[in-house]
Amino acid sequence: MRKLALIIMSALAAIAARTPDSNLSMEELIKNDYKRLTGTFRLVSGRIDGEEVPEDVRSQTILVTDHNKFTVSDRGTAGTSAAGTFTIDPTKSPKTADSRQGTGPDAGKTMFGIYEIIDSNHKRACWAPVGKPRPSAFTSEPGSGHILQVWERVKE
Repeated sequence: MRKLALIIMSALAAIAARTPDSNLSMEELIKNDYKRLTGTFRLVSGRIDGEEVPEDVRSQTILVTDHNKFTVSDRGTAGTSAAGTFTIDPTKSPKTADSRQGTGPDAGKTMFGIYEIIDSNHKRACWAPVGKPRPSAFTSEPGSGHILQVWERVKE
């Protein structure tokens, strides 16, 4: 029985080692994620400090990302700066992002977050307020200050 367990564990480790991203360098992983994060997205779900973002705000919140730069529609920012830059680390679990705010009262300051590319058309992120530690999970509980966002790619 113990030998069978070791064989199964070895087989699982071999399969995991052959995942498509495992042979890529850090630079290639970052490039791939920036490519997948680039585009125009609409906020489909959001919570700020545990409170649901109203549908009328979500429907007007459009995010445009181009590599490491972002802009958000001026009609609805849903807890984020209207423009800025971000860096990512896809080797962490969960993947991490640091967003340097380009506008507003927190211009020049950094928000720490986590992100997940759900599929080719959906991504989610969870951000801590400026000056607070990075979230460890995709949650926004009352009192946390966390901003949880789910984005859907806009069909062009």
